Amino acid sequence: MSICIFRFYDRIVKGILSYIDSIAFKGYGVTRIGGKVVFVPFTVPKDEGFIEIIEEKKAFSIGILRKLITPSPWRISPACEHFGKCGGCQWQHIDYLIQTEFKKEILTDILKRLGRFKEIPPINVIHSPNVYDYRSRIQLKIKDNRIGFFEMKSHRLIDIDKCPIAHPIINKIINLIKKERSLFSQIEQIEINVSPEEAQGILILQNFLLDPRKKEYLMGFLNDHPILKGIAIKTKGGIISLKDPFLFYKISFTEGNHIREVRFRISPGSFSQINLEQNQKLVETVLEFSNVHQDEIALDLYSGVGNFTIPISYFVKEAIGIEASRNAFDDACFNIKLNGINRCFFIHERVENFLSTKITKKPNLVLIDPPRIGCKSILDALIKIKPERIVYISCEPTTLSRDLRLMYEKGYSLKKISLIDMFPQTYHMEVVALIKLLY
Repeated sequence: MSICIFRFYDRIVKGILSYIDSIAFKGYGVTRIGGKVVFVPFTVPKDEGFIEIIEEKKAFSIGILRKLITPSPWRISPACEHFGKCGGCQWQHIDYLIQTEFKKEILTDILKRLGRFKEIPPINVIHSPNVYDYRSRIQLKIKDNRIGFFEMKSHRLIDIDKCPIAHPIINKIINLIKKERSLFSQIEQIEINVSPEEAQGILILQNFLLDPRKKEYLMGFLNDHPILKGIAIKTKGGIISLKDPFLFYKISFTEGNHIREVRFRISPGSFSQINLEQNQKLVETVLEFSNVHQDEIALDLYSGVGNFTIPISYFVKEAIGIEASRNAFDDACFNIKLNGINRCFFIHERVENFLSTKITKKPNLVLIDPPRIGCKSILDALIKIKPERIVYISCEPTTLSRDLRLMYEKGYSLKKISLIDMFPQTYHMEVVALIKLLY
C-alpha cells in the first residue's frame, strides 16, 4: 500500500494510492483499501490517484480523490466551472457514451443483486440527442442576495450565471432574474419551467407575500420580458396566477399510415419530464412495449397529465387514467378536449383507493409510472385483476428491481427492458420494463 502525506490547502492529508476499478449506483467510483470497499465521488474507472478516507462505515468507507496520478482514458474536462461542488451533476468528467455504458452496467447489477434475477433480457439503451441544454425545469435557491444551487450535501449556495444542462431559454431567464434580484429577495426558491415549443417559460414562486405594489412590479417584469408567459405564486390557499402560467409540449407517433401529433398543457404543480426530446422516445418505447389492439382496455396508473394515456388511447377501445393530483387531473381532462379524443377518460383518485374499491373493468394492459418509492403498496391489488401485460416506467432502479421480483413471485415474467437516458451528466436513468402474465 503506497501512502503519501502532502499538504492540501491549509491541512496535512494522508492519501492512499488506489485504482478505481468500477462504478456504483449514485455515481461513485469504487476501489478497495485494506480489503474494504471505498466509494469515491467524481472518479472514473481506470483512474489512479491518492484517496483520502473522509468517512468510515461498518461495511464501507467514503473517500475523496486528492491527487490524480493517472487519469482514466474516459475522463474528460467538465463543461461547468462549478462541477464537483454543485450537487446537480455527478458525471460531467466522463465521456458521454461511456456514461450510458455505466448506467447499463449499474442497472444490470441492481436487477441481478436486488431483484435476484439470474437472467435478464438485453437492455436497449436510448441515448439523449442533447447531452447538455436539455433540462426544461430547474429550481434556483436564493440566499444573501445570491441566486444559484446548493453545494453537494450542504446548504452553502453557489452563485451561478448559467447551468450547462439547462435549456438555453432557462439560462436567459436566469440572467433576467439576476438583473432584477431585488424583486425576489424575500423568497428562498424560484422554479423555472420552459416550453421549447413556445420558446417561453414561467416562474413558480413559493410563499411570496403578494401585495398590490409587488404585484405591479411583477406585472411590469412580465411585460418587459416576453420570454416569460406568466408567474405562479404557490400559497397555502392555492395558486395565484399572473398572466398565463400554462405551458405546452407535443408528442408525435405513428398510427398505421398516419403521423399523429398530440399536445399537452402543463399547469404549475403538474409533473412533466424534464428532457422533452427524450420524453418523445419514452412514449414511443411505452407504445412499442404495450403492443395493444383496438379491442383492448388500457389502464394508466399515476397518469399525470396524460403523457402515456392519451397516445395509447389511439390504439385501444378505451384508455383510463388514474391520478391523485388535482392540478394534473385538470390538465389531463383539458388535454382530452385539446386533442379531440373520445376513447380516453381520467379519474381523480388515489391509485390505492381505485384498485381496492372502484375498478369495474378488467384491463388487458396496465401502465405504471409511480413515484420513486415504487408500487409495492398496490401490487397485491394490481395482481388480483391479473392484467395480461404491465409496462412499468421508473426513474428509481432499486425500487423497480424490488417490484419486478415481487411480480415474478406472483406469476409474471420480465420480457423486455429499455434504458432511456433522460438525465445526461448524472447517474439518474429512466427505465421501461415489460412484464407478462405467465399463469
